[in-house]
Parts: sequence; structure tokens; C-alpha cells
Amino acid sequence: MEQSVTFESGGATLQGVLHLPSDAKGARAAILSCHGFGGSSRGAGHPQLARALERAGYAVLRFDFRGCGESGGERGRIICEEEVEDVRNAVTFLQSRPAVDADRVGLIGTSLGGAVVIYAAAVDARIKVCAATGAVANGGRLFKIQYPDEANYRAFLARLDDAKRQRKTTGRSVMIDRYDIVNIPENRRAGMPPGAIMSFPAETAISMLEFSPDEVVGRICPRPLLLIHPRDDDVVPKSESEYLASRAGQPCELHILESSEHFGSDNPQLKRIVIDWLRRYLPQNDVSAST
Repeated sequence: MEQSVTFESGGATLQGVLHLPSDAKGARAAILSCHGFGGSSRGAGHPQLARALERAGYAVLRFDFRGCGESGGERGRIICEEEVEDVRNAVTFLQSRPAVDADRVGLIGTSLGGAVVIYAAAVDARIKVCAATGAVANGGRLFKIQYPDEANYRAFLARLDDAKRQRKTTGRSVMIDRYDIVNIPENRRAGMPPGAIMSFPAETAISMLEFSPDEVVGRICPRPLLLIHPRDDDVVPKSESEYLASRAGQPCELHILESSEHFGSDNPQLKRIVIDWLRRYLPQNDVSAST
């Protein structure tokens, strides 16, 4: 069963879809599902993943971060710390629902959303388990990977510094093209959904540059952490998840998929890994549903 819901975060009304198993008995463990950079809860396989989790007996909330999809807020203004705040407010909303066991809430996020849920789990003890797919471990390191030529990297940083000065002087943001912030290869760009956000304020890139989930990932333990990454990911390299795993405490699992699809939340293997892991670490005692 799916129902549209709203909740407030940072002065914006966020839009989401709550999935509840139709045959649920009592309050359910719940999963909060978070999309990637400038995306929405309706793309990249997020609805399919949520429905698989619902069939497995979990309550699931997928939502649009502020400034994204159908949510309120300044469109395209993606600030990592504000997305962490959105996650924490979404957890509060989930905990208020009668069908949700408030003491058994977990997170799953993809790409930048994976980075955000790792950070949120590190700073919010209410979160019992955390899973991230194709996650960014360190924004500064990822930008260096995207700009391997030192001169181009320095030019990008200078561009951000100039944008800071213009913002301070004029009060207006300098806009930057999506692909200058997240370098999606040209052969994958045709799959961008209609209405996708294609330019972002420079503050978005600055926020991502300074965002370092790898510095806090160790604070998640002893709560379970699951990391999944495509082996040939050409948007965020698998080395980001490998680095997170090296910094995480236990229990932590790292699964490398034989895939190149960064935007693959509907991947059958990914869904099996996630549901198997949840059944071990956040089980539904009265449910034995299959995907």
C-alpha cells in the first residue's frame, strides 16, 4: 500500500511516498530511502526498491530532498548538511506513524544520498542500521578524481572561490552546470529524466567539496553498516566504498557488484543483498515475505 505524505524540514514542505505492507500486523520496522544528487524518489529504481522492501514486510518512506523533485525549498539548492537535516526530520516523521516501530528505523541511500545517510547515521543514534549504494566517501577526493589534470582542478577551485566573492558582493548565486559538479559520462546522459535539474548554485559544489562522511563513518558502529558498489562504476568509483569500509567499525559488509550501472537501485542482486542483510540485522519477526 502506497500513500502520499508530507513533512516539514528546514522551513520547506517535503513530499514523499509511504509504503506499508497490506498484511502488516502491529508496528513495523521501517526503512527511509534517499535518492542521489539532484534526483527524486521516483527515479533510478527507488520505487522498485521500496516496493521490494515493502513486500519483505518493511514500512518504507521514500522522499524528495528539499529543492528536489516535488518538494519545496529553493530548486536545485543542494547542501549536504541540509540533506542530513532532512533525513533526521524524515526519521522523526516515520517514528510518529502508528504503523512504524519507532525504535527500529534504518536508512538506505544512493550516491550522494548514500553519503548523506552515512553522515546522518553517524550523528543520530535513533538510526539502527544504515545501507549505502555507490556512496561518495569524500567530496574533495571525488572532485580530484573528476578533475585529474591539476590545472583543471585548480581552475575549478578558483571558479568556486570567485563564486563565493560574487555571492558576498551581490547576494546572488553563480550557477554551475550539473556535469561540472557530477561528471556523468556522455553515454549515460540520455537517461536523465524529463525535468531533471541541470544547473545548481555554486554553494552546492562548495558543500559537496567540504563533505566528508569518511571522517565520521566509524561512529556508526556497533550499529550495522552495509556498503554496495558496482565494480565498474564510472560516476563514483568503487574505491569510495572501499575507503568507507576501511574506516568503518564492525559490523560492516562491503559487496562489489559485477556491474557498471551507478543508477541501479532496481538491480535484482542489490535488492537481494539489502533484504538478506535487513533480515539479519533488522528482522520482521512475524513476516517471511519474499521479493
